[in-house]
Amino acid sequence: MLWLGGRSHKTRRAVVGVSVGVTFLLVLLAVLLLGTSTAFATTVTTPYPEVTVKAGQTVALDVVVKDTVAQKVSLSLQGVPEGWEASLLGSGRPVSAVITDPQEERSLTLQVKVPADAKEGPATIDLVARSATDTITLPIVLTVSLEKGGTTELNPEYSTLRGPADAEFSFNLTLKNNSEQEQTYNLSVTAPEGWTASLKPSGATQETPTVTVQPGSSQRLNLKVTPAKDAQAGKYDLAVTATGGGEEVVTPLHIEITGTYKLALTTPDGRLNAEIKAGTTTKVTFVVQNNGTAPVQGLKLSATAPTNWEVTFEPSVIDVLPANQQQNVVAKFTPAKNAIAGDYVVTLSARADQASTSSDIRVTVKTSTLWGVIGVLIAIAAIVILALVFRRFGHR
Repeated sequence: MLWLGGRSHKTRRAVVGVSVGVTFLLVLLAVLLLGTSTAFATTVTTPYPEVTVKAGQTVALDVVVKDTVAQKVSLSLQGVPEGWEASLLGSGRPVSAVITDPQEERSLTLQVKVPADAKEGPATIDLVARSATDTITLPIVLTVSLEKGGTTELNPEYSTLRGPADAEFSFNLTLKNNSEQEQTYNLSVTAPEGWTASLKPSGATQETPTVTVQPGSSQRLNLKVTPAKDAQAGKYDLAVTATGGGEEVVTPLHIEITGTYKLALTTPDGRLNAEIKAGTTTKVTFVVQNNGTAPVQGLKLSATAPTNWEVTFEPSVIDVLPANQQQNVVAKFTPAKNAIAGDYVVTLSARADQASTSSDIRVTVKTSTLWGVIGVLIAIAAIVILALVFRRFGHR
């Protein structure tokens, strides 16, 4: 200490400068180390980085994103083979970025649809996460095997059903667990908007979101589907999904709606009655309505009338009556020559291969004016004759 104290003022300043420089280097090194630690704070992991799949199968892998700070992490998938479909889902929706939370991890699902013609062998998809401080790549290997593949099967008895919109459709499916462990599967159904679908284990009385299948066993499922009331004719797609054991199996189903056919036969004012005159042909307008969801073709009109009556239509055949449309037809009534005044019932029918309808019409027959005049003249003539008779023979 005495030797140092004996140094010159210039020497002491040099020693102090070296000490300050060393301290600065140590602080800078600490900052760099902390910066490096922060840069690698983002982590992306999955419990199944290597999976064996079958061609045509859809798999769902859990992905977890963590960070020690709150920041935006952009996500992308690279190296997806041609013909494959891969997407990142958050809460069931496609996502391309997350905001991290130091207190909570972000859970995502990597969904990969393997095409039916996928070649056997491994395929690597890179999940790339980019934050403000770093870029992380998580390689995921999916090996297509024609023999092993996934351990879950979901097979329908029939994949396509056909019928009218007012019918209830029933699909039978078999969920098979080919693994050596018990598996619990989450079940879900995707159906068109406005449709109702109920998925139950066969024999069950209530729906259940999950089923447990023992190793090497299977579970029968029943899906009942009711189309929307306004469902138009056409083909509709549905899907049943079973998720469990790191796998997601999606089975597509189809319903072909042939349409509903509902015919009605009425009058323009809705009153099912008509008035006609005896001894003449009377024209009455009726309305044919198609209240269904599909067109009716080759619609033929006919009538059941009293004996010796004649009822014809213009037109007598409607080639096509579109859904929710109507068409006026004219019915020509010719009553029997000896028909007396009064009420009669005539049944009008509209028939096609798809549907038919009929309506009972109360037809009132009125005597023509000519016959009324003749009747009056006959009555007057009878009175005159009686008067003459009484006048001639009344004084005798």
